[in-house]
Amino acid sequence: MKTVRNVFGAVASATILAASVTFGATAANAAELKIAHFMPAMHPMDQGVMSPLAEEINAATGGELTMRIYPSGELGKGPVQQYKRVVTGVADIVFGIPDYTPQQFAKTGMVHIPGLFANGTEATNALWDNIGLIEDEYAQTKLLGLWANNPSVLITSNKAVRTLADMQGMKIRTPNPVMAELVKAWGGVPVSMPTTETYNAMNTGVIDAVMIGPSGIRSYKLNETAKYVTTNIPSALDSFYLLMNKSSWDNLSDDHKAKLDALTGRAMSLRGAKAFYDAGQAGLQLAKDSGVEMIEIDAAADAEFRAQMEDTLNAFIDKIGSENGVDAHAIVAALGSK
Repeated sequence: MKTVRNVFGAVASATILAASVTFGATAANAAELKIAHFMPAMHPMDQGVMSPLAEEINAATGGELTMRIYPSGELGKGPVQQYKRVVTGVADIVFGIPDYTPQQFAKTGMVHIPGLFANGTEATNALWDNIGLIEDEYAQTKLLGLWANNPSVLITSNKAVRTLADMQGMKIRTPNPVMAELVKAWGGVPVSMPTTETYNAMNTGVIDAVMIGPSGIRSYKLNETAKYVTTNIPSALDSFYLLMNKSSWDNLSDDHKAKLDALTGRAMSLRGAKAFYDAGQAGLQLAKDSGVEMIEIDAAADAEFRAQMEDTLNAFIDKIGSENGVDAHAIVAALGSK
């Protein structure tokens, strides 16, 4: 009987040991990636890109690879530092804006040239069609996504802008360097600041207007600070990235790399562009519902704006090319070719 008990005990112990080894191997293979962004958790980019990606990679890997999203700057305040956070490994993945570090992403910034694209989907496809021209700017990271929103609208607190003359002397928050140069050419005063600061700046008179993609109306409650929105001034659109730390990428298994690749890239980027478009339409509707006056400049005013900005645009492209040792005009031509 003693022998039987010993045999039974040995078998049971071996079974428990095997089960614990199997469980331990599963736990060891599981990984959680930290995604950092600076917007509220309900922002269209969280709900339209990052949260779906987290759900999809969890399903694709059977829970072996998961993502935890840290919104609202939980892994560090200040959207300007997003690129640094992903390079240094503070976060495994970050959402960010190339023009917050324009020297790093000078070539990507050529997609912002006003007049190239009617919408974010066209711009996003152009970026991926020409990724070979700009991919070296992302060499310190793993590029997961790159997309654009729709051209900016002009949101003003007290003064309607219907003509070039209306813009003279206005302090305008601009979304990127090229729009800063154009605002100067148009007679305004460009002000650079993160989108998170625009609400208070409008309310306190630090700035008179905000130039931003229309989705920003809802995200930053700008309908509460605005009296007018001019929707069709010839303006730039913004670009956005989702980047992964190189070491975090290298540490993934080949299977997990393949599955993450399949879920990201152009397809995910186009989803980001659509999410911005839908959010932009919702933002414009919110402004209307809040009693904000919607303005469209007429053909004569449009021609005046475009004539005034032509020399400035060419000079800006020349400057970027000279500073970075690239043929910036060729990049603009490639991006703008249909």
